Amino acid sequence: MSIFISGMWLGWPSSASEKFVKNETGELHVTYDQLSWIVCMMDLGNFISPLFGGYLMDRFGRKKVIAALGPLFIVSWLLTLFVPTTFALYTARLMAGLGKGVSYTVVPVFLGEIAGVDIRGALGSVFTIQLSGGVLFEVIIGPYVSYHTLNATSAVVPVLFFAAFLWVPESPYYLLKVGRPADAARCLRWYRGCDAGSDSDNGHAIVAAELQLMEVNVRKDMENGSAFSELFTNRNNFRALAVVLVACAGQRAGGISSLTAYSALILPEPSPIMGKFEFIIAFAVVLVVINFVGLAMVDRVGRKPLLISSEVGLGLVTFVFGVYYFAAEYFADAAASFRWLPYVCHTTFAATFSIGVGFIPVVFLGEMFPVNVRSRCSAFASVTLAFFSFLSNKTFLAVSLKYGYYTMFWT
Repeated sequence: MSIFISGMWLGWPSSASEKFVKNETGELHVTYDQLSWIVCMMDLGNFISPLFGGYLMDRFGRKKVIAALGPLFIVSWLLTLFVPTTFALYTARLMAGLGKGVSYTVVPVFLGEIAGVDIRGALGSVFTIQLSGGVLFEVIIGPYVSYHTLNATSAVVPVLFFAAFLWVPESPYYLLKVGRPADAARCLRWYRGCDAGSDSDNGHAIVAAELQLMEVNVRKDMENGSAFSELFTNRNNFRALAVVLVACAGQRAGGISSLTAYSALILPEPSPIMGKFEFIIAFAVVLVVINFVGLAMVDRVGRKPLLISSEVGLGLVTFVFGVYYFAAEYFADAAASFRWLPYVCHTTFAATFSIGVGFIPVVFLGEMFPVNVRSRCSAFASVTLAFFSFLSNKTFLAVSLKYGYYTMFWT
């Protein structure tokens, strides 16, 4: 659920930006430049936190690190509620970014370690469904409530997350790694729905066999060491790292962060058929729903075909997006007849993103690396995501307002 809360913070600017522009935030007044910094401060926090997130999860365990994100997110939302200054928003977004970076570093590893091999790819899609669900939560509520009500409602979610996650067991892989096989067996039985009081001998036998395999893999992986250099000196690790980082860069460089954050400012008015914010809600709904399609397809079709088709589709959609805004800039009368086009592109972008590039990098993280270097690669991937997201979010408004939206869509 920490990923869901991260998604809430991703979706928050889409609702809040309109309120800033229309001065619906009481004594808090925000300029376009300040808005771009508010948006990208989350990416800055996300850039920093993986540097210590990987260390923390190996030092204290996956569960404790994820649980500690609850108080961090609670404080970030409380800042938006009780400190009406731009500096407080910068700080809140920075804290949210720290939480998001740690989530992106730890949660894929945690999922990869607790999931059965047959559903590991599907769980990668669940990771992205949670993120998209958080975005959906914000854009559904945001347009219809005040700025303060939006923040107060959002603050409840991390409280619920913290209370619930305290009951979740630790990763069996981690427990084996730190020499606690009895605890690892207990936790694995919990995750497989086969607790100590179960009468299913077959279930216990399957869990015992899986635990034995885990022990062999952990022992083998730990013999290889766990230094950062293992990512670069081991040919297989280096090749896998290159694949993951390229996939992560492609995910964020495609513009999903900016399109999510600035949708309320990008889409032209009047909108066709229904209101602009209803289309933004549709965008978030599609992000969630199409992830379920990816969930069903990823283990059948394969990672590579889905990823390539998704990237090609995003390229086509952003090109068409740019064509419309170029026409709107220089041929306004002709473009007026096609005001529906960016709304179609907006929704199509969400579907094309969610079917592949949105979740496959997470699947790669859980599958392509041995346990001794998994946290290191996860940190590198999170930093890459944050870097390209920061570039996109910080430059989008400045470049678009000066040179036109088409410039960013064609970049």
